Amino acid sequence: MFDSLKHWFDTLKDESRLFEHAEDEVLHAALASLLYHVISADRHVGAREKREFGDIMKQEFDLDAQQIDHLFESARAATDNPESDLHTIAFYLKHNPAVRMTFMRKLLQLIDIDGARREELEYFYDALREIFPEASGLVRDDDSEEA
Repeated sequence: MFDSLKHWFDTLKDESRLFEHAEDEVLHAALASLLYHVISADRHVGAREKREFGDIMKQEFDLDAQQIDHLFESARAATDNPESDLHTIAFYLKHNPAVRMTFMRKLLQLIDIDGARREELEYFYDALREIFPEASGLVRDDDSEEA
């Protein structure tokens, strides 16, 4: 049993990136948009939130500061609904449940930088339903209103 656990941990290390085809610019834009929606849900984007935004984009896609700033500004200027961004992210996200959970954990860390607010948690619940459709019955539509 220990060998199977060790193998599982080793495969997780091999999947340090969360996305298939991480070079795709459509994915970059979708993730930037979603992350921006999360950090701006409280109508204030702090320096720590912007730095975490950049860290996630750099870690996932090896982007430089200029590329990250461009994506940040593009996301800020966009008025799109994050629902289509979530569809794109779910499409490119690796199908390993542990990798999908890592994505959700990163999203939650971003939400919790200045304390989780109801508006930010709504994005988390939307992402949870999209990324883990098999768990959609576990999150009621009115859960986000109670937070």
